[in-house]
Amino acid sequence: MDNDVLHFSTLDDGYDYFINDRWRKKYHFRIFTFPVPSGILSEAVEVIDESSKRVPRRFSVLSDFHANTEQAELQLKTKIKKSINQRHLKRGKPEISEEDVIRGTIGYTGYADTAFDLQFEIDGRRITVEQFVKMLDVYQGFNFKLKIYDPTDDMD
Repeated sequence: MDNDVLHFSTLDDGYDYFINDRWRKKYHFRIFTFPVPSGILSEAVEVIDESSKRVPRRFSVLSDFHANTEQAELQLKTKIKKSINQRHLKRGKPEISEEDVIRGTIGYTGYADTAFDLQFEIDGRRITVEQFVKMLDVYQGFNFKLKIYDPTDDMD
């Protein structure tokens, strides 16, 4: 192989995977497994309607070079199922649910409706930095713990 760089697109190259959450909502993901410098990456990207206000969720599992692809994708599907069966926001509002825990992804916004270049994906919803800070108003005086995870790691 020359100096060519291989490019993979899970949305283009992956296969369809449909799953229902415990509330019977159906989700559509594309799953693809491909080599990366540190092993084999199995990735799932949620397929959403572009007119939706939702943010596509991404999940990944990193395996070593000799891993069984089927087993890695089974781990990935387990990760998806666990995530879609958890709710961190109150329904219809950007407010923290009763469990007082938020899990999501930090990403680039690309929108002009925020003063920051970052956004959060929580429960498949786009949350601006301003919305996130406002969600914390009810917790003034409380202690907190913020832990950042690699995308391939499982969150507790």
